[in-house]
Amino acid sequence: MVGMVVPPTRLLLFIVLLAAACGSPQAELPADVRSLARGADDAAVLRLAETVLIGRCMRRAGFGYPLDPAELRTELAAPPPPTSLDSAWPEDDEKRAAAAAAGPSTAAEPPPPRTRLNRYVEGLDPARHEAFATALYGDPTTGPAVEVTLPSGTVRQSRAGCRSEALRLLYGDLDAYVRARISKDNINPLVQARVTTDPAFTAAQARWRTCMTKRHWAVADPAELTARVAETSATLPPDQQAERSRAAAVTSARCNRRAGLSATARRLTPAAQRRVLADLSVPLTDLSRREQAALPYARRLLAGEGS
Repeated sequence: MVGMVVPPTRLLLFIVLLAAACGSPQAELPADVRSLARGADDAAVLRLAETVLIGRCMRRAGFGYPLDPAELRTELAAPPPPTSLDSAWPEDDEKRAAAAAAGPSTAAEPPPPRTRLNRYVEGLDPARHEAFATALYGDPTTGPAVEVTLPSGTVRQSRAGCRSEALRLLYGDLDAYVRARISKDNINPLVQARVTTDPAFTAAQARWRTCMTKRHWAVADPAELTARVAETSATLPPDQQAERSRAAAVTSARCNRRAGLSATARRLTPAAQRRVLADLSVPLTDLSRREQAALPYARRLLAGEGS
């Protein structure tokens, strides 16, 4: 739902994937998709409405924005992002760490399937491709933009472009909506940042580092350990790479348990979640209010009644 200098959120990817490519309101969504919209939950209805409005705007700008109903159904059926932070903390069980290290985690993931919209954009010449992106996203690097600072960096959403126009039509105050949406989409990273800067966590992390150094791994954190293992194993045969990875993972888990690193993170998480939600109570309440207020118009739009 937001535009970024950093990689976009899942919701943004959803909006880019979906599209409408005809003229009249009834034709913007095929009959089977309009039927699907009637049975969709509120969040899906709002995403579909954003798509219709983006498609209208892009067509006015002289571009296609094709929709494949099968792609739409796949996206609507996709599970929501995880709400738990359990997977954010390093493994502190040696058996699970060894099993994970022996798994296919280092294999490259297959690229996502190319959609009709992908193929349309790929078929544009370079100048039209750039114009398409500007029409859709505005210019988030130099133009007027909504900005939100997160632990991972600054997120920017241009105030121009068809995506922002669609959000403004649905939710009114673009700045207030985008800031609240970005905050909601990043609750877990905000909680994680609060946990990892807590003195109890940093003390446990220092104990983990000391333990790892004694075992000949002078690394700052588990992420650096993973990178170091990959770097030092690159020239080894596959079986030796796997064994080195497993041994490092087991050592890390053992030091983790002794230092209480992940146990401390899990203990701190509930209070950090409460604090983050309290800090965001005003924008989250406003976001909910705006989404509820947008639903009647969104449903009319998807029924072919919106103008």
